[in-house]
Amino acid sequence: MAMLGSHMFTNIGRHLLPLTEDKNLTQSLLVFVEQGSDILKGKALVLVALLCKHGRRWLSHFFCSRKLLSVVDRLGKEKDSYIRQCLDAFVHVVTSTIPGLLDTVTGDIHQIMGGRRQGHISALANRSAPKTNIHLFPTVLHLLGSSVLKHKVVTPQVLQQLANLIKLVETPFQGRDDFQFQITLLRVLECLTEESLVVLGNPNIFIREILPSLTVLYKGNKDDGARFLCLKILFDVMIIVLSEPVEEEQRLGDLKFISNARFLPLYPTLIEDEDPIPIYAQKLLVMLLEFSFITIPDILHLKTVSQCFEFLLGDLSNANVNNVKLCLALASAPEMESKLLSQLKVIRRIGNFLEFVYAKGMEDLLEPTLGLCRAFLAHSVYTTEPTLLGDYPSEMSGAVDPQPCIRDIAEFASNAGVLLELSSSNETNVADIASECVVLLLKAAPREATTGLLTNLPKVSVILESWSKGIPHLFAQRMLHALGYACKQYLLHAMILSISKPEISRIEMIVSELKSSSVPGLATAAALAASELQRLPRCI
Repeated sequence: MAMLGSHMFTNIGRHLLPLTEDKNLTQSLLVFVEQGSDILKGKALVLVALLCKHGRRWLSHFFCSRKLLSVVDRLGKEKDSYIRQCLDAFVHVVTSTIPGLLDTVTGDIHQIMGGRRQGHISALANRSAPKTNIHLFPTVLHLLGSSVLKHKVVTPQVLQQLANLIKLVETPFQGRDDFQFQITLLRVLECLTEESLVVLGNPNIFIREILPSLTVLYKGNKDDGARFLCLKILFDVMIIVLSEPVEEEQRLGDLKFISNARFLPLYPTLIEDEDPIPIYAQKLLVMLLEFSFITIPDILHLKTVSQCFEFLLGDLSNANVNNVKLCLALASAPEMESKLLSQLKVIRRIGNFLEFVYAKGMEDLLEPTLGLCRAFLAHSVYTTEPTLLGDYPSEMSGAVDPQPCIRDIAEFASNAGVLLELSSSNETNVADIASECVVLLLKAAPREATTGLLTNLPKVSVILESWSKGIPHLFAQRMLHALGYACKQYLLHAMILSISKPEISRIEMIVSELKSSSVPGLATAAALAASELQRLPRCI
């Protein structure tokens, strides 16, 4: 280290210049580092560092590929003290060249943008006669790929320089010829976000400088790969920042600004971009909604509601949990108008999706999909609270006026069978939501839901029989009230359904047992359901 820091070498550059013409030198040093004795490995590392310190062109000679860095990473596991000393010196000297390199690259770009340099970047990048140091910038990316060098390269100074560069390239500096530099810069930033401590240790640089520039780069970019990197880096940074409690007012304000002023205006474009950009955009939107950095009225203002439900039009197997969560957030919002949900005409598709998810055993999608059904049903009966039935089904005695409600809500009646099956699920949350959907469906579409329930009496029996196995009494109480109400509707509308006499007899026996329950509300509901069942006509 003393030798490398010595002032004796301040003018060594001109003496090293002829060595650049020796094509065998680089390869020989690589062989020494990889295959030499411990002493030779150490000295070769020191010589590489010395060359890089006194001539930036050597950076591209040694770090244009992963070969040397792979060897360096292996040496990082060595315990030999001499190799450790030489490796530490190598790391210190090589990484100390990066701030100067970035300053020079920044200056070169300023000169190009100012018109003081002529020619295309493609010509400047020609290694036979480089006029700038821009062609050396990929070195930063390669160094970040090394486990030994990465954490030494990343300093607050380097981060600030990279933030300045991303701000600088918001404006193309040489037409399409700056594309490779831009991609490399984005990949450098992507590498940085792979380390959460880098982001958490320098949040202001990322939130206030880098993220705003990324949104600008996205808008002005014709390359789908570059656009994806812009969004992915934004996504990764937000994930990391929000993984920790955010209490500082200024930080909260910055995050809200990024969410509303930068990300949200891009969302309609993001959602129609090339895959996988829409997936990342949806994930980010859901997360920002959950953290209240974006509100539902903000999305409604953008008229993106129909876009959110478009996944139901395609291959259902491609749907993901974020598709459903986003639709659930929209449909559950008090600000969402029933009229708008009605205009979507998606009830049948949601019901089909529920059937698909259940049949395919897609457990991660089941609960949010049921929640989506419940949200539409709740909108249709003007309730935002969980349905807790009273002791008498008269609270469901009349149908809701269908005109101001969701017009196609009755389509859910065709899914009554699966809702009843899910009401007997061993998963308490699933059974809770499903049984509530049954009750809400009877409120929203009495006639159609009655048909769905009475033609699935065996499934109702299974739910009521589960009472003895310890299901919450509320679920059984809901089914009893639903059963009594459906029987009443059957007679009220003079409906004609083929209902098996043995099934009626079976369910009557179960209800009779529940009449003796020690739970007052359950016993009362069972008594009322029993009286309605007795009025049903018997078929053979």
